Amino acid sequence: MPNIRRLLCLLLLVPGLAQANDLLRVYRLAQANDATLASARYAREAALQNKPLARAMLLPQLSGSYDYVFNDTEVEVTYVDPTSGAAIPLSRKNDGTDKSLSVTLSQPLFSLEAWYQFKQASEQAALAQLNYRGSEQDLLLRVAELYFGVLGARDAQRSAQAEKAALEQQLELANQHLQVGLSSITDTQEVQARYDLSVASELEAGQALATAIEALEEITREPLRSIEEDENVRVVPLDPAAPRKPGLAALQEDIPLPTPDPVGVEPWVTHARLGNFDLLAAKLNFSVADRGLSAARSKWLPTVAATASYLDSTSEAGAFPTELSGTSVGIGVRLPLFSGGATRAGIRQAEAVRGQRLAEYDGARRVVERNTRNAFQAVTTGAARVHALKQAMASSATALEASEVGLEIGTRSAIDVLNARQQRYAAQRNYESSRYEYLLSVLRLKAVAGQLVLQDLVQLDGLLVRDPVMGD
Repeated sequence: MPNIRRLLCLLLLVPGLAQANDLLRVYRLAQANDATLASARYAREAALQNKPLARAMLLPQLSGSYDYVFNDTEVEVTYVDPTSGAAIPLSRKNDGTDKSLSVTLSQPLFSLEAWYQFKQASEQAALAQLNYRGSEQDLLLRVAELYFGVLGARDAQRSAQAEKAALEQQLELANQHLQVGLSSITDTQEVQARYDLSVASELEAGQALATAIEALEEITREPLRSIEEDENVRVVPLDPAAPRKPGLAALQEDIPLPTPDPVGVEPWVTHARLGNFDLLAAKLNFSVADRGLSAARSKWLPTVAATASYLDSTSEAGAFPTELSGTSVGIGVRLPLFSGGATRAGIRQAEAVRGQRLAEYDGARRVVERNTRNAFQAVTTGAARVHALKQAMASSATALEASEVGLEIGTRSAIDVLNARQQRYAAQRNYESSRYEYLLSVLRLKAVAGQLVLQDLVQLDGLLVRDPVMGD
């Protein structure tokens, strides 16, 4: 069995860094406030009631009734005298009360349809529990994705700001060189164009950061402190008593990049077939549909029930007041003969639903296998990508320095410096983004195998350190 937890444990083997616990704090807030998880929780509670509802159809049913009726009637009868033929009206008042108390106990003795419905409800309860566990795992992954989304957007904004500042300095230098005749108007215009683009890029990065923060606040319901603050500029709140928005801890600079254990993809695929929540849910949905087909076919069969009843009734109205009391016990058999074709149509419908669920299970199995292979490949190539982009970042920084020196001595043009600077900041952004993607690919591999738990988030939180720009 694959054990990705060993992979995450290796990610913590970096001494000298204190755990910030921000990722866990965000998860706890999301766990209490996320609407998707709350909806799944209520859906589970509702689905769990299917089992006791179906069980009730197999248990004794006790019912009672009591009637109290006051009668105030007058009866008129016309009597014809046979000797004289005269009509003689007769009248009588029937006043009084009728009281009736009855208690009936029934116990199903044989109902195959109710039995299959109970079995179906049991599997529906298991499906509800499984869906909720899947929602819990999904929340773990969503929190990590949104958290790193904010960190990635913040890194992109800072990179855009640094690039803009560098281009601004280069623009000033280009204008100075233009005035003394050391550069052409074309070079100056090119620098101006790149600077204008950097202004737009900074605005886009700010918008992306705001969007990422909104997405995280949506599931936590707690506003985050402005992360545009830097070491020199601090926003002073007008109300000192107002709560400060907590900052987010950043990912440490260097993280270990181990490969998955086991190293082969097929063990992961096998484990995903056994533990993936979506695949297990599809299998349970097929079982529920199969029980539904058995219940539909059972409508042809008779049902047997035993009944026992008690009756106590008195009547003061009418010509003769009566009193009645006693008990009765019996067994009844009900055999459906004709229902207008509803039973046959119900069977055909259940057969179609069963076929649909079987096709959905087959499709889910294929998707899970493909996603598992993709997730495994993302982890294995992600580590190499981080290494390559880190080297590219260092190389692009060296190339930028060489271009700047060449510009000073006249062997490089302003265009060369602009291209080198653009490449340097692009390499930096790609490197920073690749680290987040690698860690998320590790979590996604666990999630597709159905093994992502809170402890994995705890271990990942150990890679976070307090950002000095953010503060506490």
